[in-house]
Amino acid sequence: MQNVAKDPGQSVSNELPQTRSLPVEAFHAWEAFFTRLVFAGLDWGDATIALEGFKPGAPGKVDWRDWHDRWLKLGKDYEQSAEKALAAGHHLTARQWLLKAAAAGHFAEFMYFDNPPLKHETRMWVTRVFHRAIPYLEYPTEPLTVAYKGHALPAYFMRPATPGPHPCVILVNGLDSAKEVELFVFAQTFLARGMAVMLFDGPGQGELIGVEPLTPDFEHVVGAVLRKMRGNSGIDLNRIGIFGVSYGGYLASRAAAFHPQDIKACINLAGTFDLENYLSINPRVRTDFRFVFKQKDDEAMNLLARERLHLNDAPALTAPLLCIHGEQDNVFPFVACKRFKDWARGGFELISYPRERHVSTNYFADFIPRFGDWMAQKLGATAPLPAGARR
Repeated sequence: MQNVAKDPGQSVSNELPQTRSLPVEAFHAWEAFFTRLVFAGLDWGDATIALEGFKPGAPGKVDWRDWHDRWLKLGKDYEQSAEKALAAGHHLTARQWLLKAAAAGHFAEFMYFDNPPLKHETRMWVTRVFHRAIPYLEYPTEPLTVAYKGHALPAYFMRPATPGPHPCVILVNGLDSAKEVELFVFAQTFLARGMAVMLFDGPGQGELIGVEPLTPDFEHVVGAVLRKMRGNSGIDLNRIGIFGVSYGGYLASRAAAFHPQDIKACINLAGTFDLENYLSINPRVRTDFRFVFKQKDDEAMNLLARERLHLNDAPALTAPLLCIHGEQDNVFPFVACKRFKDWARGGFELISYPRERHVSTNYFADFIPRFGDWMAQKLGATAPLPAGARR
């Protein structure tokens, strides 16, 4: 559309003012991540600012170092804004910006494997930024550690503001998620429904990714978390659930099977039953697997997957299980999800989406409230009502 001249003697320009824009190539490079970014508290404007002029490289390739540096800069800009807000006493604004900073830092490093020391440095920065937000979070949040085989696993216990003890949900990371970002957002659903949550990093997860290998016998890690919970008077030990996202869905299901006396309900969001398809998974995801399990190549990783990363020899699950899965998932195929049906002896429910890929991110707004209600019902949780509301 032409700009209209103010008088006949003024020239008419067809040029529009230069504005920020996202290159088409950049959009195609990160389109699959967009709903995940928004879920974590970022938005289209953040992506446009971070990725302006971003050149993905060869078709199907992404310059992950450039990606890292751009998102980390955005995160540090938010951190600086938060510092100014804190100095002015604007705590709610500071909280919002610190959480955005943590999310930007997390997405800076989540798929960056070429420089492990820099990846780890950025990951630890995410934790430090999140810790600065803790005094201003909506729900009481306690940083703590879980003793496991000589390690002090980092964790957070979050609880509703109402008096306890509360039913509690253990949240388990996937290969590339962060307890300060994705798990923190998922946790809000349980907290709002009267449940406490325990977020933690096991070996090979979060702060420990690339530092220690993820253990195939993850039930032992969850066992250590359960022991830590037994000393917490704010937790009703008779009402414990577990939730896992992506590969964390597999880990959560495995842990629930091995701890039937403790875990009363399990949610598996896009997790798999086994890794028979490992060699056909997207190359970047295979890189993620090798990095997390500290395997030298695909041959070694595939051998580990076939021998130990499955539920074929695990005890049958006796707690009720809710699976959520996209039928077009090309990471953990829907057929692998369907194997849970015969294995889950305590009741099996499925929410599936015919046109969705991994984690069904387009339907966050549909299934997150539903799984929150499901867990609340299984654990007998009661959500506090807003002031003036009636049951």
